[in-house]
Amino acid sequence: GQRGFPETRLDHEHQTAQRPSYRQNKKTQDKDTWIKVKFGEGRYAPELRFNPIVSFGSIILVAAFVVWCIIDPIGAGGNFTAAKTWITDKFTWLYIGSQDVWAVVVILIYFSKYGKIKLGKDSDEPEYNNVSWFTMLFACGVGVGLFFYGVAEPVYHYTGGNRYSADRYSPDNTLAQQAINLTFYHWGIHGWVVYVIVGMLLGFVSFRKGMPMTMKSCFYPLIGDKIYSWPGDMIDILSVITTLFGVCTSLGLGVIQVNAGMNYIWESIEKKTENEVILIWCITALATVSVVTGLGNGIRRISEICFAVGMFVMLAVFFLGDPWFLLNLFTQSLGYYFQWIVQLGTHSDAFEMGEPSYGGAGDSGRRREFEDTTSDGPANWMDGWTIFYWGWWISWSPFVGTFIAKISKGRTIRQFINGALTAPVLYSFLWMVIFGGTGIQMERQSAGVAFAAPAGTPTSWTELSM
Repeated sequence: GQRGFPETRLDHEHQTAQRPSYRQNKKTQDKDTWIKVKFGEGRYAPELRFNPIVSFGSIILVAAFVVWCIIDPIGAGGNFTAAKTWITDKFTWLYIGSQDVWAVVVILIYFSKYGKIKLGKDSDEPEYNNVSWFTMLFACGVGVGLFFYGVAEPVYHYTGGNRYSADRYSPDNTLAQQAINLTFYHWGIHGWVVYVIVGMLLGFVSFRKGMPMTMKSCFYPLIGDKIYSWPGDMIDILSVITTLFGVCTSLGLGVIQVNAGMNYIWESIEKKTENEVILIWCITALATVSVVTGLGNGIRRISEICFAVGMFVMLAVFFLGDPWFLLNLFTQSLGYYFQWIVQLGTHSDAFEMGEPSYGGAGDSGRRREFEDTTSDGPANWMDGWTIFYWGWWISWSPFVGTFIAKISKGRTIRQFINGALTAPVLYSFLWMVIFGGTGIQMERQSAGVAFAAPAGTPTSWTELSM
C-alpha cells in the first residue's frame, strides 16, 4: 500500500480549499466495512457505527477467554502467572527500554518546532476548557489507581522487600525516601508517557489527516493501505483485548477497595466475591449512563465530580496531618526523582533475577529477610511491581489514548503534552507524597522510629527488637 502520509495536508486553510481532503483522496480513503444502525428518526437520533470484523472478532476472543476462566479458574490463573513470570524473565529489558525511548521522544517533540502543530486545523479551537479537559483525562487515566495505591505502595516499599531495604546498612530515613522515589517512578513520566504517545498519534492522524480514530491509523506510515485489510483489523482487535485486561485490572482493584471500605464502616457488609460482583454491576451501570449521555454531559460532569471529591480528600489529609512535613517531603522527593531518574528508568534487576549473590559480609542484624531473596533484594520484585505496572499502563493506552485524543482537538502538541503528561505527573506526585508520606509517617510512629515519637522511644529497628 501507499506509505507515508499523503501530500494532501490540513496544515493551512487555503490548502484545504484548493485540494481534496485526506479522506477524499482515493488512495487513502477509509476503506473499512462499516455497519451503521440508527435508533429513531431525526438529526439527533443516536447512531451505532462499527466494524463487524473487529467487533465480532473481539467478542469471540473475549467470550472464549471468559469461558476458559469459568471452566478452569485455577488452571487459567496458573497459566497467566506463569506467562507473566516468563515475560518478566525474558523481556524486562524491552519493557524498561521502550518506556525510556518513548519518554525521550516526547521530550524531544515538546521542545522541537513540531510542538506548535495543532491536533486539527489551524483554525480549530479546544472544545473544553482547561479544567474540564484535565479532569476528564485524569479521571480516565488513573483515578482508581491513585486511591488504591496512594498509601499502600509507598508503605509497602518502605516495609517490604526491595533492593534498597535488603541493604543492611541503609538508614531508616533513606529507606523511607527510596520508597517514595520508587512510587514516583511507577506513577511518573514513564507511566504517563504511553498515554501521550498514543493520544498524540491518534489526535494527529485523525484531526490533522482525516483518518479514522482507531489504533490501526497510527500504523499507516508503516504499512499504508494494509491498515484497511486483515493487518489493520488484527491491530484493532488486539487493542480491544488489551483494553479489556486493563479495565479488568482497574475495576478489580477498585471494587476490592470499595468492598473493604464498606466492610470497615458497616460490618454487616462482608468482604466477599458476591458483593464485589454487585459493585461491578453498579459501577458498570454508572459508566454506561455516562457514556450514553455523551462527553459533554455524562463523562465530563462525572469526571469533574470525581476530581472534586478526590481533591477534597487529599486536602483533608494534607491539612489534618502535618502539612509542613509533607511540603518538605514533596520538595525533597522531586529532587531525588530527577537525580535518580536515569538509574531508576534503566534498572532491570539483572543481578537480582540471576544467580544468587553470596557477596554479603554476614548478617549484622540490620538486614531484613525476605522469601525468594538474594543479598541484593527479592528476585521476584520486578515481576510484581515494575513489569506489572508497565503492562497495566500499556494495556490501558489504546483506550485512554483514544479518549484523550478525542477531547483534545484544537490544542497544540505542546499543550497536549503539558495537559497529558506534565500536569498529571505533578499531581500524581503530590497525591503520593500526601497519602504515601502520611502513611509512612504513621508507620514509623507506630513502629517506634524517632519521628515525632516520645522521648525514650527506640530509634531504630535493631533497638526496637532488643
